[in-house]
Parts: sequence; C-alpha cells; structure tokens
Amino acid sequence: MDVGLVSAVVALVGAAVAAASVVVTLIEGRRTRRNTEFSVHRDLWWQRWTWVVERALSRDPDDHDAAALMTYALTTRSWATRDDERALTELEKAERRRLGERGPTKEDEPDDHR
Repeated sequence: MDVGLVSAVVALVGAAVAAASVVVTLIEGRRTRRNTEFSVHRDLWWQRWTWVVERALSRDPDDHDAAALMTYALTTRSWATRDDERALTELEKAERRRLGERGPTKEDEPDDHR
C-alpha cells in the first residue's frame, strides 16, 4: 500500500474522530448545563417549599394566606415533581382537617359587602 494513501486515510480518520469528539463535547456540555440549571432551580424551589410548610403549619392565619399564595406559585413551576404534588395534596388535607376542627370563623364567611 502506498505510504501517501495510508497517511491520507489516517489523517481523514483522525479528523473524523476529532469532529465527533467536538460534537460529543458540545452535546455533553449542553446536557450538563441543563442538569446544573435544573439542580439550582430545584434547590431554590425546595428552600421556598420549606418556607411554605413552615407558614402553613403556623398558628397565624396571615401565615396560612401567604403559604397558600406561595404554594400556587411553586406548584406551577416546571421543576415540580410528582412527589411535590403528593406533598401538596397532603398539606391540603391537613389544612382541611385543621379547618374542620376549628370550625368556620368570621374570616371564612363570604364577603356580602359588594
């Protein structure tokens, strides 16, 4: 076999491997960046969820209102998982039980002053 032909084939294969390496590196970099971004969002989401749970279990009705608003905001995020939705369902059940034990209050009555 001709040395020039072998050299050309080796150079061509080397160039193809280098190009494939660049493509793989770009794809892997994008995936890593997406995963890192998801993890950061998820971590911040979990910190906020902890805040919501603390307010929801508080004895202050104003804290309950704040927790309800923040719960809606958090559950509409794309990084909320099925486990998060289950936790929300359990929190809602606990809130209904709490309201049932306490009975309706003046705050729970509809506003007829329109």
